[in-house]
Amino acid sequence: MTAALPLHDDYAEQLDCIQANLAALAARHHGPHAALGFGATLGFAPKPGPHGLPGVEPDLDAHLASADAHLGLRVDARWRVAPSAHAAVLPDDRDSVYVIADAFHLPWVPYCAHQHMAHSFIIERDDGGLRATDHYWNDTQWGPARPGSWRLSDAELAAALRDGAEVIALTPHTLAPPLPEPRYVAPASADVEAYLAAYRGHPDRPAALAQLTLETWLLARSRRLHVALRTRRGEDPARWSDTLREWRGVVEQTYLALRRVQRGHPEPGAALDRLAALLANEPASFAAPTFRERVAAEVAAVLRVDAAALRAGEPFTIAPTFSSFRIVEIVERLEERLGVSFDPDDLVPENLHRLDDLCRIARLSAKEPT
Repeated sequence: MTAALPLHDDYAEQLDCIQANLAALAARHHGPHAALGFGATLGFAPKPGPHGLPGVEPDLDAHLASADAHLGLRVDARWRVAPSAHAAVLPDDRDSVYVIADAFHLPWVPYCAHQHMAHSFIIERDDGGLRATDHYWNDTQWGPARPGSWRLSDAELAAALRDGAEVIALTPHTLAPPLPEPRYVAPASADVEAYLAAYRGHPDRPAALAQLTLETWLLARSRRLHVALRTRRGEDPARWSDTLREWRGVVEQTYLALRRVQRGHPEPGAALDRLAALLANEPASFAAPTFRERVAAEVAAVLRVDAAALRAGEPFTIAPTFSSFRIVEIVERLEERLGVSFDPDDLVPENLHRLDDLCRIARLSAKEPT
């Protein structure tokens, strides 16, 4: 295996090991922000998982459906490669494929020879040979996983796929709009209570805490990605700075509890209480943006400026792109996307150069004046 070619991903730290390489493929066709599509819908939907515990990790089919809906990637073909048939991983009519195999056998990830788990990567052609590209980013107890690309010999590919692999060919399609509308789905309180009770009452504490460590890690990453999407669409990330800091704290506290129990020490308390408080506060934290924030986001998208500057009172004229053409585009965009119907007498320059002035005349007739 050749030395890694380092790669850069803006959102790698917010993606799990299945999402990361779907997002990388989408970015090749739709640009570097395509990964944000995975943050479109934020919720809490546990289902039965390992050790009789509920889990929030989406399955592969759910990830592929999300990639189709929000990343502009559609499954073109899907097949299973047997352990002895590694040569079939990349057919002659394909330049690249998305692969899922056991991380235990993948020499470029820290899980190699340590932990069995499904892990994705991309196989593509490279000067007559094959290259494995992996955009996953994580820190583990065995070392860091970082985005990179490695040329594999035939023997190395065979070893990496010794237990077989699932292979998926993906085709890009047009995204409209380029970034999806963010949506938060509040869970039923009974579902949250049942989830927490399952972890509190599980008799195998090391197993419960190991699973809970994964759970909090997944929940924290998904919330960071959702905030990144909402920020990209013009909302103020300061709204969630405390929430995201609390999520980081829960992840750290849960992992510390796991390590203490694994070493035979008493289980530190409060991790589940902290998680319960976070989940209880989420509906208010991730409520729909205010009308003013939505208007700022739309204006920022037209003018290609930071929405935070507009919310702070800067005039629209700070944008190098500002012109009467952009003003017309802003008015039409607000009418189409926010349901605003302006009074013609209000459409004068004095009302169309600052956010608060625009909101004042827009709020008079908006369908959702919040």
